[in-house]
Amino acid sequence: MTDDGNPDDATLVMALDPKQAGAWHALVELDEGFRARPHADNDCVWPERSGQVPYPDYSARVRAAWKLLQEVGAVTAVYQWMQQQPPALDAKGKVSAADALRLATTIIRSERFGDGNIGAAVNSGVLQAVVAALAAWYRDRLD
Repeated sequence: MTDDGNPDDATLVMALDPKQAGAWHALVELDEGFRARPHADNDCVWPERSGQVPYPDYSARVRAAWKLLQEVGAVTAVYQWMQQQPPALDAKGKVSAADALRLATTIIRSERFGDGNIGAAVNSGVLQAVVAALAAWYRDRLD
């Protein structure tokens, strides 16, 4: 644990569930898709909804990322995301596996409190960086 009560990097990474092989393989494929096409026009669309508060529609690949991040354990209650500033991507647009968990937890959990947080992460490339970091972590475990 760190001084602020949050888990250190090693503890966070232990939250990942490498036994979810199907979800991990799907996440690796999703990473390849994001690498080939980082942004798609339909990743986050805000359609007009007469008489309703607006909320986004996410593409199939963004919805898949949302689901898979939860299945592999990247969205964790261990990290107290509401009391922290989310980590930033490095100069190359990458993050460590531990910071990918911090970001995944922040992005996915924050959607509940504000529609479009996942869309903002996609538009800025943060979601793609999270998927890439976790896919790399899993690939390294296979070697």
